[in-house]
Amino acid sequence: MPESAIAHPLREADAIVDVRSPLEFERGAIPDAVNRPLFSNGERAEIGTLYKQLGREPAIQRGLEQVGGRLADFAAGFEPYRAGRLLVYCARGGMRSQAVVSLLASLGYRARQLPGGYKAYRAYLLAELARRVPPHPIVIHGRTGVGKTLLLQRLPNALDLEAIARHRSSLFGAVNLRPRTQQQFEAHLLQRLEALDAARPAWVEGESRKVGAVILPEALRAAMQAAPCVLLTASLETRVSRIIAEYAGAGAAPEPDTLAQLEAALRSLARFFGRPRVDALAQRLRAGDLRPVVRALLEEYYDPRYDHAMRNYRYAQVIPGDDLDAAVDALLALDAAWPALPAPPPQAPSQGAAEAATG
Repeated sequence: MPESAIAHPLREADAIVDVRSPLEFERGAIPDAVNRPLFSNGERAEIGTLYKQLGREPAIQRGLEQVGGRLADFAAGFEPYRAGRLLVYCARGGMRSQAVVSLLASLGYRARQLPGGYKAYRAYLLAELARRVPPHPIVIHGRTGVGKTLLLQRLPNALDLEAIARHRSSLFGAVNLRPRTQQQFEAHLLQRLEALDAARPAWVEGESRKVGAVILPEALRAAMQAAPCVLLTASLETRVSRIIAEYAGAGAAPEPDTLAQLEAALRSLARFFGRPRVDALAQRLRAGDLRPVVRALLEEYYDPRYDHAMRNYRYAQVIPGDDLDAAVDALLALDAAWPALPAPPPQAPSQGAAEAATG
């Protein structure tokens, strides 16, 4: 299917409507789409079973029976979108989206069906990710807690992979977050790549093959490995304070649910620290004595692994990060100099460098 068959309808739509079941939508969807399921998860499963066992007609008949009694309420759910151009899709551009488009057209809506449905969108998405990379990337490296994410939030034209993945790329990375699935991540990654200014450098944090459970596209990884790099540094105590602020906020200690998640992640390090040491650190954690816990994790676990993984890397510039305002100014000064920044050496960091550094 031509790229334009997917890209043009997406650009022209004022609202994108996904009529698949909630479970299908949860696994992956077009960014900014709203879910108006024609069938519930159970109803879709029942219709699918009928289709496989008895064929198309019995499945259609059962679908009509299921949706018939609530058709008016279903149609009323589209009222907020009456003034716009609607793009409707289902799994493969089949009966569900076709039926909904026909219904909406009969009620005066401007609605069209996405050709090929979500399956066609996924093919388009993967093809785009195989070729699309950040424009002129500059990669920010640094030990855990130096403030790379804080800087990305303040830099123009930034690609924050951890924010897109909803994972901090560490053993503690999913605490108080709901990580995206691979399909969700890829869709939102493409959306962000399309929004970057191609005329300026794009700032991106150094990551390895994975951010949490999601895998980066090969084209993106290759572009990052070939890009100029800067190293952000900060004192140990600054890093400890920033990590505590990330998980505990302004409070003296994390909330109970956060505390439980942190302790579960900490106990996964028993093979590294030994159970007695983990028990002692967990006791301090529960008591709200966070600084020695974070300091031990940094000095004994994260920093040695990061330094070993990045030992052969060279950087265009080393940026002190204890003062974030000064760090932002220093990085912005590189913006105009990016064509002359040196690329990393031929030997890229070892596989899993970021995972070794943070996870």
